[in-house]
Amino acid sequence: MVETVLEYDGREFYELSVRGFKRILPLIQVSEDTWIAYFDSLGDKEFIEHCARELAPHLKDCDILLTSESKGIPLVHEIAGLLGHKQYVVCRKERKPFMHNPIAVTFKPITARKELELVIDGRYVERLRGKNVGIVDDIVSTRQTMEAMEKIVNQAGGRVAKKATVLIEGEHHQDVIYLGVLPIFKKRK
Repeated sequence: MVETVLEYDGREFYELSVRGFKRILPLIQVSEDTWIAYFDSLGDKEFIEHCARELAPHLKDCDILLTSESKGIPLVHEIAGLLGHKQYVVCRKERKPFMHNPIAVTFKPITARKELELVIDGRYVERLRGKNVGIVDDIVSTRQTMEAMEKIVNQAGGRVAKKATVLIEGEHHQDVIYLGVLPIFKKRK
């Protein structure tokens, strides 16, 4: 099992390897004694395609996929194409005026300063009701976003069949399929 917390040794970068695919990530200090490797897959088509190919076989039993905006969208789009799905559902991070009878769940991800809302338009409930839903995210850290998406699926009458992510950060989650570990770096006291 890969370590999720490493000692900070003054380095500026971390080499991430996801099933043989490498990226160099800058280390960002987030508190007095903690650094994280900053991962942003938006716009990295080659990386997204690689991860989608790796995750798709794990999600083949899902009727539909669900993600949250924004970094999950290109990943789910690619996976849906590989699985032959014609649709997927995106949870928005705020209510929009055009939404009809939205389903909303409040959550607080590690990257936000305040509570947020995950919302789907009520028109998407039929896409989820009675379906085996695969929840996909780019990174699972505190599980807040993943749990909010699970609640939306349940409120819509769907069943969470699988949960998948490119990376886990922090602790390992037994019920989440992941391709790699994004360690947290701590300064020794």
